[in-house]
Amino acid sequence: MASSSSSSPIGMTQLGELKPNDLRGKTIFIRCDFNVPLRSTAKGLYRVADDTRIRRFLDLTFRKIHELTEGDCRIIIGSHLGRPHKTKDHSGWDGIFNIQFVSSHFDTLIRRIYGDTYTIFPPETIDSHMQHSLEIVSHKRLPPGGIKFLPNLRYLLDPKNTDLYRTEFINKLADIADVYINCAFGCSHRVSKSIKLLPQLMRQKGKLVVAGVLLYEEINRIGKFAGKIMSQPKKTLVVAGGAKISDKIEILKQFVFTGVNSILIGGKMANAFLLAQQQKELLQPFRTDTIPSKLLSQRDIENEELLKEINLAEEIIELAEINKVTLLLPEDYKIVTDYQSTIFENKATPDFSKELQLDLGEKTINQFEDLFKDIKYVFWNGPLGAYDHPACSYYAEGSLELAKLLFQMALSDSKFSVVIGGGDSAAILNKIGITELKKMIKVQIEKQFPSTINRNQISIDFLENDSYQLWNYFASNFFVSTGGGASLEFLQGFLKGKAKGDMASYLPGTATLMELCEI
Repeated sequence: MASSSSSSPIGMTQLGELKPNDLRGKTIFIRCDFNVPLRSTAKGLYRVADDTRIRRFLDLTFRKIHELTEGDCRIIIGSHLGRPHKTKDHSGWDGIFNIQFVSSHFDTLIRRIYGDTYTIFPPETIDSHMQHSLEIVSHKRLPPGGIKFLPNLRYLLDPKNTDLYRTEFINKLADIADVYINCAFGCSHRVSKSIKLLPQLMRQKGKLVVAGVLLYEEINRIGKFAGKIMSQPKKTLVVAGGAKISDKIEILKQFVFTGVNSILIGGKMANAFLLAQQQKELLQPFRTDTIPSKLLSQRDIENEELLKEINLAEEIIELAEINKVTLLLPEDYKIVTDYQSTIFENKATPDFSKELQLDLGEKTINQFEDLFKDIKYVFWNGPLGAYDHPACSYYAEGSLELAKLLFQMALSDSKFSVVIGGGDSAAILNKIGITELKKMIKVQIEKQFPSTINRNQISIDFLENDSYQLWNYFASNFFVSTGGGASLEFLQGFLKGKAKGDMASYLPGTATLMELCEI
């Protein structure tokens, strides 16, 4: 067996340290993050719309398992998909929340790589109890090379299930599996039984508990990036987009306390910052009855959330002034009178009594390059506009142009580093086609040639005609994380703790894998 200690500052044993005998003939449970978007088909079924997380798992963690075992192992895969426990009457449990659609896509991908070496055993139907899904393994009917998908792990959170039932399921899983691998970076900022209790129980039984290669890479890459931010905060620019400040308040505060150069605010959250600027000039704060009509919701809870967002934005503005961090709001926006509108105009500021902003304006986009002068490190989380608007693709322009610029800058300057913080930010990259992506890369490569070279005599080609490969593996200084919330929480903890602890200590899920984790 591999040594249980790790000399790495990351602080946890990882799959890459194991020997073949650690896994051959064993039953391996892998906690994956296959919470991927699905799209409906004309036949009423669902297909995986973005398989980045699945492919990254196959590229890194599963490849290492195969190298060590050559298929001589039995694998159980557990993941959640969406929030089925929040729906009434099991709505969507046999559709949008059904892991079987993910399992089918996984089967297609793995057969392309390994042929018939592995056999997929799909999850049971919705009617089955979760514990029934383990019977094929507990009754020794899963063959070598068999991969058993469990049903959506969040089915365990069905209100009709008691906590005792959930714990019994985890206990049974701990008895059946010989090895536990956490490969779910995107879930490791949350405490769940499959991420914390299960590895603790297995460790008590003397079983092997390790980090998957993908999880380890996430912690390592983002940790090293955070170290660069700490060493040169004034060389750092943060791009914060998306809908809610509340989702990012702790990391935004921490970036301010760390003293980064600047924070660019975009997306729907820019509304709260614009209103916060207005609120500072008002005699009294916004109330529900003074919220501008275009932002007023028919639901009281949404109005209360907006008021909280405005106050959070005002707090960030004040902290930034104190800590000499520049807050950058767009100089103009794409303005519409109705969200569904496909016609917009560029204006400096929306009048929220009759208008909405759905993206950055042309002036702001054209000045992107100026923002990054003297900047070496960029962290981006959250879209800068309504990039997935159902009727108008123009509202993705700000996000797309920023993605292209950051990639080009990473290609042209090896000392320039970018981390894309997962979630919707990563989804934006998929909107840039392979032809355009290749063209960007070719232009940057040709710039490296001296002027004496006749470029007409050169042809540049790529091994893969696949944008996924280029975004994720072409430039080592351009990193796309598979976890949005997890990357935010990790960075917040790392910067706040000033890197004094092991990297794994900054997320609950990875802290569980650490040698000194209390059981």
